[in-house]
Amino acid sequence: MKAYAIVVYLLLGLVSSCKKEIASPINPTIVNDGILTIYPSPGNLSTVEHLTQSNDYTVEIRKTGETEYKPCFVYKTDNYWVDTYFGGISKPQTSASFTSFAFSKTSVDVKVTFNSTANNVTIRPLNFGINPTKNGNVITFTLSEPKKISVEFNDLKNPLFLFAEAPDIPNTTATYYYGPGVHNIGLQKTIKTNESVYIAAGAVVEGSFITAYNTQNVSIKGRGILTMGEWKHKSREVPWLGDHSAIKGNGISNLQMEGLIIANSCGWTIPIYNSGNLTFNNQFRNLKLISWNGNTDGIWVNGNNHIVDDCFIFNNDDIIMSHGASNCKVSNLVAWGGPWGRLYWLNNQKSTSNIVFENINLIGKDGGVGLIVIDGTTGTNMSVNDITFKNIRVEAHPKTSNYNTNKFIIFNSGYKSLDNWIFEDVTIDDKNPDEGDLYGTINSPIKGIKFKNLKIGGVKVNSLSEGNMDKNEFATGITFE
Repeated sequence: MKAYAIVVYLLLGLVSSCKKEIASPINPTIVNDGILTIYPSPGNLSTVEHLTQSNDYTVEIRKTGETEYKPCFVYKTDNYWVDTYFGGISKPQTSASFTSFAFSKTSVDVKVTFNSTANNVTIRPLNFGINPTKNGNVITFTLSEPKKISVEFNDLKNPLFLFAEAPDIPNTTATYYYGPGVHNIGLQKTIKTNESVYIAAGAVVEGSFITAYNTQNVSIKGRGILTMGEWKHKSREVPWLGDHSAIKGNGISNLQMEGLIIANSCGWTIPIYNSGNLTFNNQFRNLKLISWNGNTDGIWVNGNNHIVDDCFIFNNDDIIMSHGASNCKVSNLVAWGGPWGRLYWLNNQKSTSNIVFENINLIGKDGGVGLIVIDGTTGTNMSVNDITFKNIRVEAHPKTSNYNTNKFIIFNSGYKSLDNWIFEDVTIDDKNPDEGDLYGTINSPIKGIKFKNLKIGGVKVNSLSEGNMDKNEFATGITFE
């Protein structure tokens, strides 16, 4: 009979963040053709702002078929929203707990204990179909493949995020390697061409990174946490917000970002600028973003040929922001937006074309102007063409005020052209009185907008009026299938 074991990373000791200082981790052990990796504790978090061990939840994991559960370290970040020069409001949640683990070639059983009375529980995204067994304040369920989910007891105020991912081999030869424990690097640690960062599971790095202008071939990866803590907003100016972002880049190509949890960004989380058209061929995979402040945009998609895949974003500004891009794909995204932002905001600086959003689960939207918002300055020579939204599921987008109308789409076209947009298999579970505006001008027409199998409020929509959407005479070629 084969021996059973649970794989636990044992990266002992604190490993300083200096070049060539490397700790050798124990590689995962294959157990019955399956791997389960439980990440180590970070140790003492008392010096880390707004990040503690959760007192709301206990999470335990085992391989399906085994008898013994192993505990995961569960983190908690409180809603410390700092008022800004922009005004606005905070997210309604009071805290969020989260943990992560890895497995492959096996299924795993998950046991979650809520440290209070549990009246009910919901696991999102709903279309994942995870229906737990509940026994008092304890639930159990099985995962057959890695997923990013939100577990919500009683209401939406204190969610637990579970990030199940594929196993990873730590890059201990990275230029900057951070082992388990707490590391304070300060603001804007600079990463240069051909350099790499690896934040190991169990590591909590407090601070931020910036890539030098016109940088190539940078890798920022790991299974640990990058967190900024609390910084008082002192300005609404773009340079200040950029300087207080978690990971900032400008004119960067062949950037690889993968695996990290980025918590408590002060400003924009991952703003990647495109000065000089030098931003291209970047990939953002398996990132988990959790932030409270206004201005905490998720990922900026600027430039050409980028991939955003298998990410989780819980924030209080735009989930995906763009100032112009081409040949980019955003896929397999789970997101929960706040009252500040949008699912996708395009604000003109450059023309945009060939953008695909596919397999998106918007599990929450706590207000906001709209989900998909296109703003353009009248008279621009830029165009926004060939954009596809496919397999999009919106679980809730309530109107919370006369400003936070949370419409499905808002096209305020000032562009030379806005053409060939496709919305295919889009499902919005609820329905607002006003779901959209398609407003062009004589010099900025909107044309060629196709809706295929659009459902709002549980009903298939066959016209703009059925979907509570409106247009003017400069929006033509709008079809429903």
